[in-house]
Order: sequence, then structure tokens, then C-alpha cells
Amino acid sequence: MKKLRILVISHMFPTAKLRRHGVFMCREARHLRRHGIECDFLVGRPWAPWPLHLAGRWCDYGPANPLVPPEGLRARRVSYLRPPGFGFRRFEGASLAFSATTQAKRWHRTEPFDVVLGISMLPDAEAAATIGAKLGLPVASLAVGSDVMVYPDRMPALWKRLRRTLARVDLPMGVSQSICAKLGETGACRREPLCVYLGRDGEQFQPACDKIEVRARLGWPADSIVAVYVGGLVESKGISDLAAACEPLLKQHENFHLVCVGDGPSRSVLEKLSARVARKEAVSLPGQVAPEEVPHYLQGADFLALPSYSEGMPQVVLEAMDCGLPVVATRVGGVGEAVIDGRTGLLVEARNVEQLRGALERMIIDAPFRTAAGRLGLARAKEVFDPDRNAKTFADALWSLAPRKKGIDG
Repeated sequence: MKKLRILVISHMFPTAKLRRHGVFMCREARHLRRHGIECDFLVGRPWAPWPLHLAGRWCDYGPANPLVPPEGLRARRVSYLRPPGFGFRRFEGASLAFSATTQAKRWHRTEPFDVVLGISMLPDAEAAATIGAKLGLPVASLAVGSDVMVYPDRMPALWKRLRRTLARVDLPMGVSQSICAKLGETGACRREPLCVYLGRDGEQFQPACDKIEVRARLGWPADSIVAVYVGGLVESKGISDLAAACEPLLKQHENFHLVCVGDGPSRSVLEKLSARVARKEAVSLPGQVAPEEVPHYLQGADFLALPSYSEGMPQVVLEAMDCGLPVVATRVGGVGEAVIDGRTGLLVEARNVEQLRGALERMIIDAPFRTAAGRLGLARAKEVFDPDRNAKTFADALWSLAPRKKGIDG
């Protein structure tokens, strides 16, 4: 069987402290393996000179927080200059390419690659385009969210860098139709962007056989109505809006509980909410949990809440649907491609607390709708977002970049 070897350039990858960071691509690599594709990762980790590397989140990028490759994948760490500040993003792709090229060449000499793939347009695909040119290999890119939908709008220089990068990419891809449309708006793509819905772990994410048992393990009351949020506790995820929308509902509905899985600077917003509600375990903050534990939180909950201001195609929405959960989310990015408003969940406008509160309350009080929406969401996840079928689309596109090789189906 022929093999296609992919060098994946990605700053997103699981680490000892952040086990879910970039795990979506690790899972996709497992699906691609079934189609004769092997992915090896070159992971960019920002470095800043003393004393900057002693401050805040920069500590997480050093050796004290090593990479944790899951599922037998191989990954090598590359340090590159990335001082704090959004303004440096205009130079980040070039900085990553400068640091990663030497290691990519060494790896390529001993175990030749066929394609270079950048995960996120900025900085990874920009670096991948440079590395691909140095190695004489075709380049693919996968836009995942803020790299296209947010950052270029915040800084015109990034819009220009995005266009220049796309002009050097042989295969542009996005994780949602909305992202692909945004890529197309640049007018710089050499071919029509391909939408690739990424896969999940079907063995882990599925409806609970016994929800009461799952809740008992988590310490949740069997008769409660639980809304679960999974992700970073950061302002861009709408955590303040979630707190404001939930506060009157937590006070009015004594059986309603909010569980927020993850950590971040907005944790204090939820801690203050918990203090104001003053009801035992009305708000649960388990913090970061291992990736293998996340399915239990979804299986034990009644619905997912995701009030983000921006998204690509959030994996947690698809994971929740896999577990039979209806979804309350903002109508941003690819969310509307997954959630059918009024059928598999409820969509609201970003930053609209009143709409969010109304949608959450309907989920709390309308059990028949909640059950039906969860059932329809599960069916939609299997029909539209089938991991194996979408992985074949992804694999076929990657194989097309290496015409001298023959795929396993060819």
C-alpha cells in the first residue's frame, strides 16, 4: 500500500497543560491514516527573551510544558521569536518559517515528505508556504476560524499577508463553508477553497447508555437540567454574556445548573456569578479536564451552550450532537451549518444577552423540544458530518497534490 507523508505545520497541538489544544487535527490524522496518509507535526512554540518569557502565558510555551502527542503521532517542537502583542502577528509567519525550515529540511532528508500542510492561515500556512518552496513540495492550507474570520479584520496588514499566502498555496481548505467563502473573497486563491468538516472520535462521543449513572459519577443531581459549556474561559467565547443570561435563570429555576469545562481569565466572571446566585453547585467549574473526560460532561448534560463571538466550525458543537445534545449557540462562522435553528437547537445573535436568555430558558422548560432537538441533531451529525466520509474527501484532495503517487483507492 502506497503512503502519502504529510508534514503538518501547526502551532496548535496538545501539551501537558493544554491536552485539548489542537486535538482536532490529531483526531483527523487518525482518520486520514485509514486512507494511506501519515501526518507528522512540526509544532511552533513562541519564544521571547528574558524577562518576557517569565511573564504570564509565555511560561506555558517553554520546556516546562512539553508536547503530548496522542494516538501514536509524532511531533517535534520548534521555538520561534514571538514577543507579546497583537501587532507582532504581521511578522509571526515569517518568524516561524525562519526557525522551522532547518528542522523541516533535516526531517525531510531522512524521511521524505510529499506535501506540506499548514493548520491555520496565520502563522502556520504562511510558514508552510515558505517551507514547501524550500523543499520543493506542494502546499495545502486549512483555515480554522479566527485566522480568517477575525485577525485580518483587526489589522489590514494581516489581510494582505493572508492574500499573499493564499497565492502561494496549491490547495486552500477551510473547516466550514463560511470560512471557504471568506477565503474566496480575497480573490487570491489559485483554486476554489475546499470545505473539510473534521472528524471526531465516534467511540467516545455518543449518547450515554445510562445518563443517571454518568451524572452520579460527575456528582450532578439526577433530576437537574444541566447546560454545559466546553472551551476556553475567555471573553471572545461570550462568557460574560453567558453569565448575564444565566443569572436570572439560575435564581428562578432551582433545578437548573450551569457547568463550564475549561479555564482562562474569564473564570472570575463565573465565580462571581456563583457567589451571587448563592445556591450550592448552581455553577460548576471543573477547570481543565483530560480529553477523554470531556465526553462524560456532554453525555451527562441536557444541552450545550456556546455564546461565542466568532467561530470556524467548533468541534464541541459536533461532539455535543454526537452525544445527542441540542445546542444553544450564536449564529457565527460555521455554527449555522451544523445547528438548524428551531430543529436541532436554537441560534441567537452574538452579544445579544436577551436572545441568549430566551433560548436558554426554552431549553430549560421545554423538555419535548429539548429531546426532539437532541435526537435530530444526532441524526444530522451522522448524515452530514460523518467523519469517515469527510476524511475521504480530505484525503482525496491531499492525494491529488502528489500525482506521481497512487492512492489506496486508485
